[in-house]
Order: sequence, then C-alpha cells, then structure tokens
Amino acid sequence: MIATSKPYGIFEELNKEKKYFNFDEIRQTIESETDKIAGTNKGIIDKPLKLTGKCWNYTVYSYECPDLTLIDLPGITKISVGNQIVDVEKVTIEMAKRYCAEDRTIILCVIPANADMATSQGLDLARKWDPDGSRTLGVITKIDIMDRGTDASAMILNR
Repeated sequence: MIATSKPYGIFEELNKEKKYFNFDEIRQTIESETDKIAGTNKGIIDKPLKLTGKCWNYTVYSYECPDLTLIDLPGITKISVGNQIVDVEKVTIEMAKRYCAEDRTIILCVIPANADMATSQGLDLARKWDPDGSRTLGVITKIDIMDRGTDASAMILNR
C-alpha cells in the first residue's frame, strides 16, 4: 500500500476499491445508505453502516491514526414516530446497552443545555453502564438556545 498524506475513507460493502477523499461525498454516501437501510421516515434499524479508512496525520507525529471505532447511536426515543417500531424505547435502550456496557467503550452522553441534567435518561443509563464514571464524557449541546440569563456554568461544572 502506498502512503498518502490525504485522509480517505472506504465503504467496504459498497466498493472496496473506491477511496473517498471528499468528505462531503462520504457524508452524502452515509446519508444515502442510511436511507436505504432505515428508510426516509425516521426508521430505526439495528444494522451498522461501516466506514473504514486510513488517516495519515503528521500533527501527531505518526503516519497512521490510532484504531478507533465511532458508533453513532440513535437517542433514546420514548414515542414512535414515522416508520419507527412501536416499542422503539426498548429497542433504542437495548441497542445503546449492547455498545455502552462494554468496558472498553467511551460513552459520550449528549445532553441539551436547555434540559435538566437531573432528569436525563441518557445520563442515568450511562451511570448504570459506567458506575464510577471513568468511561463517560458529558457533552452539552445547544447552549445557544438556553433561556436568556441562564448560567451554563452550573451544568458545565456538574452542579
């Protein structure tokens, strides 16, 4: 294999020979394949779409990036919409558990800034699967939609 300085991705199930250097094309392919697998009406299916790739990164003084698998799971859904199955909450929790309970998994628990952390189901599940919190990172999103005058520091500092 010839080393290249540009990162690229390969969709093994689509075409093992094609290298995607354009990450907009990778995103479009992921969206298109997701629609083929899960449908276009908010369907959830427990079948991973795999993108494998090599990344030559000189900023970390290494020719190859370390092996890392990222799994983007659906959020815990309580009420089915669109083409989702009726017991979507059970399915999404079981899917998350299968990945997050693994002791080598780093859990990124995403919580919107305008939500109450004390009532976060995702955070509650992360605590069950990682009781000491050593594998869990809280990610606070949507700070821009917090109520005016709200101080985000309490949430950021876990108070």
